[in-house]
Amino acid sequence: MNFAESYSERYSVAPKIFDDNPRSDTGIIVVIPCYDDEFVFTTLQSLDSAKMPPCSVEVIVVVNSAEDTEMSIVEKNRHIYAKLCEKKDSYRNFSLLSYIIEGVPHKIAGVGNARKVGMDEAVWRFAAIENPRGVVVSLDADCLVGADYFTEIYTRFYCSKDKPNACTLQYRHNFDAKMYSEQEIYACRKYEMYLRYFRLAQKVAGIPVSMHTIGSCLAVTAETYAKMGGMSRRQAGEDFYFLQKLAQQSPVAAICKPIVFPSPSVSERVPFGTGRSVKKIIETGSCKVYNFGLFLLLKEFYSAFPSFYDGDSTIPREIIEFVGEQKFKSLVDECRKNTSDRKSFVKRMFAKFDVFFMIRFLNSFGEVSKYPAVEVDDAVIHLLGYYGLSSSDNLYDDIFSLDISLQN
Repeated sequence: MNFAESYSERYSVAPKIFDDNPRSDTGIIVVIPCYDDEFVFTTLQSLDSAKMPPCSVEVIVVVNSAEDTEMSIVEKNRHIYAKLCEKKDSYRNFSLLSYIIEGVPHKIAGVGNARKVGMDEAVWRFAAIENPRGVVVSLDADCLVGADYFTEIYTRFYCSKDKPNACTLQYRHNFDAKMYSEQEIYACRKYEMYLRYFRLAQKVAGIPVSMHTIGSCLAVTAETYAKMGGMSRRQAGEDFYFLQKLAQQSPVAAICKPIVFPSPSVSERVPFGTGRSVKKIIETGSCKVYNFGLFLLLKEFYSAFPSFYDGDSTIPREIIEFVGEQKFKSLVDECRKNTSDRKSFVKRMFAKFDVFFMIRFLNSFGEVSKYPAVEVDDAVIHLLGYYGLSSSDNLYDDIFSLDISLQN
């Protein structure tokens, strides 16, 4: 039984779509969900302009809509799909495969389901050529890629000493003034500052893996994807949940050079994410983020885990109030009872008080608390100060440079 068959026996898997097999030397398959977005053809042209790696490449575009999607969008999707089929042989550097799904039940419809359909198909295709280490790359239909996109991915997965099973890809939003409005660019710079601040603040807190969780910026081997149970069908945040689940089982490496350039445009396709955040920042003129003081509380808490093993440690009052004293004692006792040494105890504690706990804790502080949300500029200045750095007139470049330098 190969890894794809094992995957299909254990989990809910999208059925195989295409009858033909990939070329035997196929090493990278890029999956692009597409909903009401003709920019996908610009994305494909960008991919076709990138330098090619020493392997064959496929690109799978999954055009999708739900049972309650407006007919005008359904028709536009059909037009996009027909054009994709027409252009099947137009790209010199990769093989294009297109698929359309319509009438998806509202409960599972969305980018998560479309991403899963495409990534599941990539697993079937790598299994057909017996390549469990084939790289499945997730991209979005509104992105550009750098000239080194394929070569960086190939080198990291196939040529590096550690040969990772999964990897995040560094990004920088596309701030081309000819393509996007001044408002969109300004707002998205603020949002990207938040994303980088949030990752670095997690690193300060001591979360074992602090990484960017962006759907257009991740890659994973086919076998590892299958072992993890595949992509979530969530309507948004599917990338976050998949990567967090993955990080608990396998190290997630990083490509530190920016090779993905997502769109900064306003969008309401998903409940949260770049498009919604940009819209909100434009409307409110504000980008409020978690207070840096909360991450310092978490740092105090997480750094005390080794001493909890001996039952001797001071716990920040805010943590105890959030968890509850008796519940906290019970959780620590359970971790101590089910581990044989300090190292395994600490690992189990991090599993209990993971990134999802961290987010619930952060969200429990309102505007009237001791740690109210602050403007992203102020948060970045505090973060830079923690690392002994002074801020310049360009906070965006300051946080970008720090994030690159401290990439996992």
